[in-house]
Amino acid sequence: MTKKLITATILIIIGEVLSLTRVYFAEAMSGVPGLITGLILVVSIILEIIGIVLLFICIAEYDKKK
Repeated sequence: MTKKLITATILIIIGEVLSLTRVYFAEAMSGVPGLITGLILVVSIILEIIGIVLLFICIAEYDKKK
């Protein structure tokens, strides 16, 4: 359970960092194509969704063990 919880937290943090880098690239570097910023957005959303699902799995397993 601890591994899943740590992995979920790391995935959510990485997703947020990627989201912030996308905003930085969009504002600071206008030469970056929209495809790359869109790809970064999709990857960050996928990582956050996976992290949230793992978090819910940890919560469900914790209730069963109690």
